[in-house]
Amino acid sequence: MCRAFEEWQEECIQKGVQQGIQTGITQGEIIGTLKTYKKCSFSKDETLKNIITDFSLSEEDARNYMEKYW
Repeated sequence: MCRAFEEWQEECIQKGVQQGIQTGITQGEIIGTLKTYKKCSFSKDETLKNIITDFSLSEEDARNYMEKYW
């Protein structure tokens, strides 16, 4: 029984690690997109609309990224 629990625990840890990696990749893509749009002189409104659509973000999450990385 103890071994089964340890295997389940390790599986959960690995799933968490993979989710963390995917989240980091997505955040990097969003930040890179924001920087690219800014360099290409896109307006903030246009950029906001694009990242909402491209990354399926809520408007609140998109605005938070804009405030932090624009």
